[in-house]
Amino acid sequence: MTERSFISMALALALLVFAGCDDKNAGVDAGPVLPDPICLESGDGPYAMAFTDVTADLQLDPNNMRATATILTIVDIDGDHWPDVFLSKASSEREDPADPAYRYRLFRNTGGAGFEEVTFESGLFTARDGTEGRATSYIIWADVDNDGDKDAFSMVNETTTNSAALLDHTSIFFNDGTGHFDIGPEQSFTSGQYDPIVAAAFLDYNLDGLLDVFIGHHYATYGSLSSTVQDSLFAGNGQGGFSDVTDAAGLTTFSFTATNADEGTNHKPTWGVTACDVDGDGWADLMTNSYGRQFNAFYRNTGGSYEDLTLTSGHGSDGNEDYSDDQFFLCYCEDNPTASDCAGVESPVIVCPDGNTWTPGADDHSWRLGGNSSNSVCGDVDNDGDMDILAVELRHWHIGGASDMTELLINDGFPANPFERPGNDATGLVRDHAGGWNEGDLGALMADFDNDGRLDVLIASSDYPDTYSLLYQQQTDGAFSEVGSGAHARIHRSHGLGLIDYDRDGDYDLIVGTSLMRWSASDNPPAPEDTFAHVLRNDTGQNANKVMIHLRGSGVAGGANRDAVGARITVSAGGETFMREVQGGYGLNGFQRDDLIIIGIGANCAVDSVTVRWPNAALDEVVYTPVLPNYVLVIEEGQEVIHQSLEEYTNPTS
Repeated sequence: MTERSFISMALALALLVFAGCDDKNAGVDAGPVLPDPICLESGDGPYAMAFTDVTADLQLDPNNMRATATILTIVDIDGDHWPDVFLSKASSEREDPADPAYRYRLFRNTGGAGFEEVTFESGLFTARDGTEGRATSYIIWADVDNDGDKDAFSMVNETTTNSAALLDHTSIFFNDGTGHFDIGPEQSFTSGQYDPIVAAAFLDYNLDGLLDVFIGHHYATYGSLSSTVQDSLFAGNGQGGFSDVTDAAGLTTFSFTATNADEGTNHKPTWGVTACDVDGDGWADLMTNSYGRQFNAFYRNTGGSYEDLTLTSGHGSDGNEDYSDDQFFLCYCEDNPTASDCAGVESPVIVCPDGNTWTPGADDHSWRLGGNSSNSVCGDVDNDGDMDILAVELRHWHIGGASDMTELLINDGFPANPFERPGNDATGLVRDHAGGWNEGDLGALMADFDNDGRLDVLIASSDYPDTYSLLYQQQTDGAFSEVGSGAHARIHRSHGLGLIDYDRDGDYDLIVGTSLMRWSASDNPPAPEDTFAHVLRNDTGQNANKVMIHLRGSGVAGGANRDAVGARITVSAGGETFMREVQGGYGLNGFQRDDLIIIGIGANCAVDSVTVRWPNAALDEVVYTPVLPNYVLVIEEGQEVIHQSLEEYTNPTS
């Protein structure tokens, strides 16, 4: 372990004053030169949250640039420190630039006041044959060649139903540093005949300083368990090439059988993937989220190879296997009243569908009594220095209590202890339902929106009537309260989420994608014309103190990857610690946030230290002090901290 402890803040400020008194102090090393301290008199949080829909102000509304998106990711394509936005409808079809259906768009941030479209001029949607309008289902971003800019992992979802007409395949695109992209080498990212890719996360699984990618695959033929494909880990070579190391890394799964499913070792219909360091040892662990109520997988990184803790981690499912209120089971019992499990059960309250909807020997097994899981979101919810998980689930009233719900999984000494599930009544992540209901939770994120030092939770719920975004603010006792409506952050049929400080005022704003699935004539509000995105400006967090950090790895042999993916940041202030980790995308269809890490510290006007554990071969842990809040701390591996105002940070060439 190395430690860089310069001098205390008070001593640094005293030396600055002393050094500026007269010429006789010339040549005296006064330590790092700090700017004037900034203290925001915010009082103790939490603070009343308020968001303003500024979509029209930014001319992204239906009457102007018509920003449409079901899913989206945030990226700085040109290195100007203004975050840009990729929007997508998750299509595998090509676009006609002359008559666009707005299946995907790339918008460049023009300095916080607006965005300009650079979709086709970027080169990111030019096919291998030179055709403009290349199909792009989703994109996540990473500096795969360690040259200091964001490259694109452009994914195309290939299934048995669309493969015959598919013109494009998943590819890497290289950034030249100005936001112009060229397609990389032709290579496959699947172990099967088809590539039903739905999720990807960048990580450095072996700490060699080169980014790797973990990929989740869904059904190749929807609903067919025999068509599922091995989730795959691909090792990067630092030049945009990737090789399949799934088996070598201990991540092998097997074709579906009932026995494999019981053991959790089958290829699953994956929806989301996540890479983060759950056990705190510096090596990125892996999680997958499964559709079809199958087990979610958990793989612990033991130093460059993985052990399967799916059934013992507490991440696989919530363990509730009581299917006595599952309406399909009750329909089965109505037709088979003498079946062994059917004695004394209630009558179904649904109109039972024709045909078999419940299969004894399968639907009553553990592997069919979990959740329809879309995301595992990492974050230190209780500020105790370890990584907790928000498990995000889609569920319906008629399936009953065995279907997993969206809830927090608390880390209390993992892996010695499995995750704890205190339940939503205890954590406050509750919601009101009336009559028949659906929870279409297809996305989520955790962030400190009011910068009070406590992570908040945003859930995107979609694709069913009466589903909308839910904003849960963490209170002083650690419980959550839903404030979305009062904070003007409730978006109907919300789907994709983008965490972005688009105006660079020091708090996280939001971009929310929407869905057109399953709208009906009776819906209120009525169905919109298209999947219009919404930009919500945060009007609260800028008023509290925060530590803003931009990390850069060295990108050299033995050092950390340039994006610093996997770095762990710990801020100590006011007797508390606040931990964040740099991630390379996660979740169903890709969620990726702003590169600027914003860590709220509430009323604290002084920071004791910032500690970074770099994802390099030595897992160096470096303590940086003195540091000041309310400045951007630009920290490059092996270098001193640079304090920049937000204005300086967003003018990197000045």
